[in-house]
Amino acid sequence: MRVWKEVTLAFILFGASFFLLLMKTTSPVGSSDPSSNPPATALEPPPSSSSSLSSTSARKPAPRRAVRATEDMGFLLSEFSYLFQSFTEGELKKLIATLVDRKERRIRAETGRRAKRAQKGPKPCSLHEIELTVSELGLGYESDETVRFRYCSGKCIHERRNYDIVMEHMQLYNGSSEKGRRGRDNGKKDKARYAPCCRPTKFERKMSFFDNKDKFYTIHNVSARACGCV
Repeated sequence: MRVWKEVTLAFILFGASFFLLLMKTTSPVGSSDPSSNPPATALEPPPSSSSSLSSTSARKPAPRRAVRATEDMGFLLSEFSYLFQSFTEGELKKLIATLVDRKERRIRAETGRRAKRAQKGPKPCSLHEIELTVSELGLGYESDETVRFRYCSGKCIHERRNYDIVMEHMQLYNGSSEKGRRGRDNGKKDKARYAPCCRPTKFERKMSFFDNKDKFYTIHNVSARACGCV
C-alpha cells in the first residue's frame, strides 16, 4: 500500500513539474523588471504635437505573445491529459508495475552500497567459529575427530583508554629521539603494546574427543565462549 501511495505521489509531482516547465518555456521573453527602467524626470518639457504624432506613427504594436503562450500551454496540457486517458487499464497497471519495480531495484542497490561501505570499515571484536580436527589444534594430540573451535577476532579501536594513548605517544617520542633509539635498540624484545587486543574473556569448560588409538581425552580452556578488548 505504501508503494502505491509513492507511485501516486510521483505522478502528481511529475504533473506539477511538467506544468512548471511549460510555464517557464512559454513565458514571454520581453517582460522585464519595472524597477530597472529609469524614472522620468519632472523637469523634462512635454513633447510637441508634431513629435508626438511622429512617435505614435513610428511606434509598433505590442506583441500578444502572452495570449498565444496561454493557448499553447492549454493545448499541451490537453495533449498530456489525453495521453494518460488513452492508456488502457492493463497498460496503466503495466506502467505502474514498471515504476514500482524500478523503485524497488533502486532501494536494493542503495542498500547493497551501504552494506559494502560498512564491510570496508574495521570489524569490531567478536566471536567466530571454525571446524578443525583435533590434530590441527596443535596441542600434540593425534586425532582425526572434528571439533568446533571458537576464537576471537576484530579491532578494538573504539576501546582505547588513556593508557593506550600515553603508550603510543611514548613510543613515537622515543623513536624520534637519539635517546629513544638507543633504548629501543637495547630492548627490541620488550616492546609494549599501545592498543587493546581482542581476547577471550570466557572459555568453554571442556572439550572431549577420542584419539586415533581410541583413547579418550578431555582438555580445558581451549575454545572461547566470550570475547572482549583487553
